[in-house]
Amino acid sequence: MNRREALKNIGLSAGYIATTPTIISLLQSCQKEITLDWTPELLSIDQGKALEKIVDLIIPETDTPGAKSLHIPMFIDKYVNNVFEKEKTQIFSHGMLTIFKELGISDEKTIDDVAITEYDTLLSKYLRLPREKQREHKKEMASVKSVNDLKTISQESIAFNFLSSVRSLSIFGFRTSEEIAKNVLNYLPVPGEYVGCDSVQNLTGGKDWAL
Repeated sequence: MNRREALKNIGLSAGYIATTPTIISLLQSCQKEITLDWTPELLSIDQGKALEKIVDLIIPETDTPGAKSLHIPMFIDKYVNNVFEKEKTQIFSHGMLTIFKELGISDEKTIDDVAITEYDTLLSKYLRLPREKQREHKKEMASVKSVNDLKTISQESIAFNFLSSVRSLSIFGFRTSEEIAKNVLNYLPVPGEYVGCDSVQNLTGGKDWAL
């Protein structure tokens, strides 16, 4: 199955984020940026580099544009900084620090020294965990209300939940970007006739809705 076909069905399994005018404006502002040399609002420059590598592996360039070329890393940084509640923003930032630990970043090893295979290994380690282990990590994170609560849970749970959040945000930003929404998914900004009982194949050609 190619990416175009997979995108028809992707969404519910990755988690749902409600689309609001604020989110739409963030997506539009990211689309207007024509350079990848962006300055993060929340993350540091080095953290922005890491986020780009992670997102590019989650949704790489194939027959459709990849997440990086659609400025999804910039969107994630803006989204978390402007839409997340303060506590969740702090937890996200702490999650990135945990990823740096996982990658072994230190005075001797900079972010530029990290090979793409190391990012790939990191994603495989956490995003391919057995479902039971994933549930355990999510249960741990559910008890976290502030960044101080992160001291009570494992580094593995923090890393898993951070990468899961990045994956969901990547998919959300990718699906709702203008390029993908209009050219890959089913796009209808103004709702038309309501049809309560018919197949998805007949209604949209089997495509998922962009919005």
